[in-house]
Amino acid sequence: MYKKTVLDNGITVVTESISYFSTVSLGIWWKAGSRYETQANSGISHFIEHALFKGTATRSAYEIAREFDAIGGSINAFTGKEYTCLYARVLKKDMNIALDILSDMYKNPLFKSDDIEKEKYVVAQEIKMVEDTPDESIYDMFNASYFKDHPLGMTILGTEENVQGFTADQLRGYFKEYYAPETAIITITGRVDHDDCVRRIEKFFMGVVNDGIKRELSIPVPHKGINIYEKELEHIYLCIGTGGVSQVDGRRYPMYVLNALMGGSMSSYLFQEIREQRGLVYNIYSYVSCYHDTGTFGISTSTSQEFLDEVLSLIKTEIRRIRNDGITDAELSFSKEHIKGNLFISLESSETRMGRLAKNEIYFGDYIPLKETLREIDGIQKKDVNEIAREIFENPEEISITVLGNVDHQKVEKAWKE
Repeated sequence: MYKKTVLDNGITVVTESISYFSTVSLGIWWKAGSRYETQANSGISHFIEHALFKGTATRSAYEIAREFDAIGGSINAFTGKEYTCLYARVLKKDMNIALDILSDMYKNPLFKSDDIEKEKYVVAQEIKMVEDTPDESIYDMFNASYFKDHPLGMTILGTEENVQGFTADQLRGYFKEYYAPETAIITITGRVDHDDCVRRIEKFFMGVVNDGIKRELSIPVPHKGINIYEKELEHIYLCIGTGGVSQVDGRRYPMYVLNALMGGSMSSYLFQEIREQRGLVYNIYSYVSCYHDTGTFGISTSTSQEFLDEVLSLIKTEIRRIRNDGITDAELSFSKEHIKGNLFISLESSETRMGRLAKNEIYFGDYIPLKETLREIDGIQKKDVNEIAREIFENPEEISITVLGNVDHQKVEKAWKE
């Protein structure tokens, strides 16, 4: 059962009671992520996520970790484009311990200069690690090209130069402005009572006051084209993308169907044709990214230099086929069951349910019941999928391509536009 309360200080509390869960998942979600940054402070949200674990006025970094380990619980965090999350999973009897620690990290982060200087090296290693992982960095490169000169085009990790320049005062100021209670959502899932959770949160999160700023999101303008990032690699990495839909657009459901058919499953056309039948790639898949006001549909793979032309040709052939011919009744039925199956399996995790609560609140300001989501999926018709396919694949030659590796721009352009 879902319930919601907004506290006097602006924090939103959302719970979902699940009687058969033995664990409780708790998360503090802030409507703050890399999209709210600028070129000058790119990476600061992610760095703050790290800094929150470096100790509080009453606990050292070791003590935070030790207290969770002592109860067999877990604590972690992540930063996204449009939100940041600090979360924990514990047994129900240990919920107060988790709330005490999470609230302490929120209310009393030290942001000590010495700790910050040490953490700069850690984040720098993380940046280097991603740069050395082409199948991860290709997404950042695609976004940088497609969302050029917009915060959505900046990496979540930021630049090493920015990271090295962060100061304790800068982190404190940004945290105060962008992580204020009115941006915070606390979500809890498990065998819990909502009113009891609210009382506990009011107790532990007293003293957190609003001192934030009003923030406006600018709508990005897509920059289409072929972008080559030259690097000496054995493989050539590709990310082919075009416009999608926003997180609040009802057409996201037909988009999920399209994704499942094209490359979102092992039985999809791209995987079966290019990997299984021809052996041209190790992996290939499509994906959907949705934000507040925009989105993308993408296809990602890597291949050898000798197979590049053929792989591009096969991808383009599938794009044209599905644009021109549409999907069949059997494909529609398959995709619906695939999506629903994935959804049900994911909801066996209290952490996934906790995240679903938060994202519903962030994007809709409300709860979307599971039965409503299932009704939306069941209601998808062929014409809905065909319309979205024709829209996003209207002109395949104008779909954006980002390539990482040792390859010539003219060769890629010729192969794609033939």
